[in-house]
Amino acid sequence: MPWYGWVLLGAGAFIAVTAITLRALHASSRGRRFLALSTRAKLRFGRTLLSDARVPLPAKLTLLLLVGYLALPFDIIPDFLPIVGQLDDVAVVVLTVAILILAIPRDRFEAALAAAESVGANQALEGRPGRDQGT
Repeated sequence: MPWYGWVLLGAGAFIAVTAITLRALHASSRGRRFLALSTRAKLRFGRTLLSDARVPLPAKLTLLLLVGYLALPFDIIPDFLPIVGQLDDVAVVVLTVAILILAIPRDRFEAALAAAESVGANQALEGRPGRDQGT
């Protein structure tokens, strides 16, 4: 098989694993609640997990590695490739959230979700969308 066949096979397997993981997230109540959060609420969720002393260190490191991966310009698939370049970022986020659901104790995950959902509820009460306008 030529080299590009292996690349296509690897990309297809990566996308398939991501699709299966996303389906599993939609099947779990914690996964659905996390996916329904606004971007601001997801940031609050991450900050809450990082500041909680009862969250295991490997889970915190996983979260920090995700932030580092998203912040750095290096990707598994370069972003200049249309669609596929952004799919790897989505895949890494989905897989990391699945790992966090498994690695973090249920009560800590629920507490972080509740804190994040309160951010979303406050935004709805103030009549603002998921981002600040005019600031």
